[in-house]
Amino acid sequence: MPLIALAIVGGSIYQANEARRARKGAEEQQTRALMQQQRDAAAMRNELAKQTLEYSKQGASLEQQAKLAKQQFETAQLQYGENKASMEAKAKEVQAAAEEERRKAAASEASALKARTRGGRRSLLSQARMDSELGISSTTLGAGMMVQ
Repeated sequence: MPLIALAIVGGSIYQANEARRARKGAEEQQTRALMQQQRDAAAMRNELAKQTLEYSKQGASLEQQAKLAKQQFETAQLQYGENKASMEAKAKEVQAAAEEERRKAAASEASALKARTRGGRRSLLSQARMDSELGISSTTLGAGMMVQ
């Protein structure tokens, strides 16, 4: 019986030793898994930090582009306003000059008409005599007298 007891005690010691080894192996495996998880989490945090930095750079670049586009738009609007005002001023000047020209032409025509007629429809000067270059081109004078 001492042999059986020794076998039982030896078997119990062996099982306890195997259980201890299995527990140590499980602890080491858990420790390795936790370490790997920590390394993975740190790598993930680093990657997220890099992406965040890259996105902030892109955001700043886009913001700068938007500001530049806004400034260009405002400059174009200002130039458009200046050009429009200038064109309107020129149009007013041209219109005023044309109106003045029309007024002068109308006054000249009225003056010529007044010079040709005196009191009613009696013609004072012939239209042919109005031309200063040609002078008198008609061969008749006044009441039908012939010029020789």
